[in-house]
Amino acid sequence: MSISSSGGVQCSRFVALLASILFLLYFLFPFSSILERPGHHTHGPPFHAHIRRAPQPNTAKVAVSFDQPFQTKNLHNISTTSLPSLTRRNEEDDRLINNLVCKGDVYIDMITRSPPTKKIWRQQDLDNGWSVEDEDFDPSENIMPALRDLDIPHEEQDVRYLEIHQNEQFRGMGNRDYPPTGGIYDNAYIAAGDRSTIIAQNNRSPKHEADPGQMIPAFYRWSDVVWLAWTQIARERASQLHYIIQENITTALTRKVMEIISGGAGPDALDLPWPGRLYDLRTTEGKALLATPHGVGVAFMIADHSDVLGGRKYPAVCIFTARNTVPFLEERWNYYMIWELRDATEGEMDLDQQRTCRDMA
Repeated sequence: MSISSSGGVQCSRFVALLASILFLLYFLFPFSSILERPGHHTHGPPFHAHIRRAPQPNTAKVAVSFDQPFQTKNLHNISTTSLPSLTRRNEEDDRLINNLVCKGDVYIDMITRSPPTKKIWRQQDLDNGWSVEDEDFDPSENIMPALRDLDIPHEEQDVRYLEIHQNEQFRGMGNRDYPPTGGIYDNAYIAAGDRSTIIAQNNRSPKHEADPGQMIPAFYRWSDVVWLAWTQIARERASQLHYIIQENITTALTRKVMEIISGGAGPDALDLPWPGRLYDLRTTEGKALLATPHGVGVAFMIADHSDVLGGRKYPAVCIFTARNTVPFLEERWNYYMIWELRDATEGEMDLDQQRTCRDMA
């Protein structure tokens, strides 16, 4: 499957064109003050996203403006490719969020427009170098309020917890055997009730765990491995997947984005206890979260399996944090995301007032 796109670059073309015009006017009218406005900055180099090509929308993409106060917008009448303005704490954060919003816009196009994947992974792919172990599920104290408030079944009989590890040699390129990468996908699968859920607890991709230059299996993405497990467990209920919960987020980029969009971290970390904050994916905050490593896996899972999921799904995302109760973890605060798969036909949420994760229920 070819995975490439120039979509992320389009967001900076307008800025480049505008800069060229202003540069020409500067020399045509040397006494002009066009470029003499203090505090004017560019937003860094174009962002290059290596992702699957998505059909291009008709609406032109524009650069994000950082001249207005940062706030959640009501985007009922704004295209999914239009970007609201926001203010960041510093120039480095400006560039980061700008790039992620552009990338998130492309992922939204992928979710809502791209056809489902033609590649179908099967049990034989899981048997090629992966081990699967059933374990008991012990929900952490920090997510219990979310499970209760969102009415997600979590009794022992409702949950299947699998540890899927890439810890065996696998057959790969050239029909040769390659050593294991050490990839780990430990997740809980809840296919009971009308709030079917995947809880991602401990996930490290083979691509991340492999040594430099080491061969990785073709079947390695979180979205592919976990989806195969989900369909085998849920069977005819696979289409009813409603929530994806990501626990104990340690990835620095994801944590940083959560902190920036929430107004910055405190002395220790982001203090945003349950019920946290809820964002529509058409907002600036939602797009930035979708472009984080944790959002990308969700985007691919939805886009690749829209046929099974019963049509286009348009996720909303909520974030919250809690003090760490696990002694051996380095982070003093745990970060969490919950993605709700909503039918695209439901339209945007009313964002006139700030929402919390409980509004998912």
